[in-house]
Amino acid sequence: MMRIRTTAGATAAAALSLLAGAGVAAPKPANLQLLTGAHVGVVNLLDPEVTHFHASRHLQNSFLKTYTLQWSVNAMLMEALRERLTQMGLVPVAAAATEALRRTREACFLDAALARGLPKACGPLFEGLAAAEHFDAIIVLGPGRNDSSHGDRRRQLPQYLRGWCVVTEARGEEDTADRTPVLLNLTELLLIGLAPPRAEIHARQWGGDQLQTWTGFKLPPDLKDIPEQQLGQLQPLFAAMLKQQASGVLGHLQVTR
Repeated sequence: MMRIRTTAGATAAAALSLLAGAGVAAPKPANLQLLTGAHVGVVNLLDPEVTHFHASRHLQNSFLKTYTLQWSVNAMLMEALRERLTQMGLVPVAAAATEALRRTREACFLDAALARGLPKACGPLFEGLAAAEHFDAIIVLGPGRNDSSHGDRRRQLPQYLRGWCVVTEARGEEDTADRTPVLLNLTELLLIGLAPPRAEIHARQWGGDQLQTWTGFKLPPDLKDIPEQQLGQLQPLFAAMLKQQASGVLGHLQVTR
């Protein structure tokens, strides 16, 4: 069953000039050194949701709608990481997020400037998970916002957008999508090292820098109610974006045999 949340009267965007934005320069991450056979925990904190934001020339006709789907984001994340980690001689292990991590997702991801490192209160949560599961490192996926705390902000779009998004725009008098929808991956993927004295981010990949179109999109009868079957077309597209994001993080991991 698909659940839907709808918000009417969302902020309108004059145009989808999605490449605009002021970047935040992050320091080059230090590579994480692991021994062959090390266990890498794979943790997901992203809900299986896709948010559709429609920008109209008329403010009252813009809208925001979030669909909750039956995708396994856990499986998508593991699929993006498993082959490369195994080839490197590491052991990827899927791990459920603790209740404490879920409760602090706002502070540890959405409100955090992760380019500066983990917020002070968040490190012990990953340390505790690693100790319980005997992990040597953790790779974790979480939501981010369309704001400068995370990376390049899409200035024509609301700052409150988060996670996986579809953006449509109507420029004519009719409030229908008149160009191919754009997909945004507003997520953070972190590689966390666990060597004493504390957990530390060794690499982060902000998915919001990616730009992808919804290939094969056909305008549905009602743009405010995209059928579940049509939304299913997005799963492999977001999976490909996630795999690209994972590749960026894994480039900062080195294995000693």
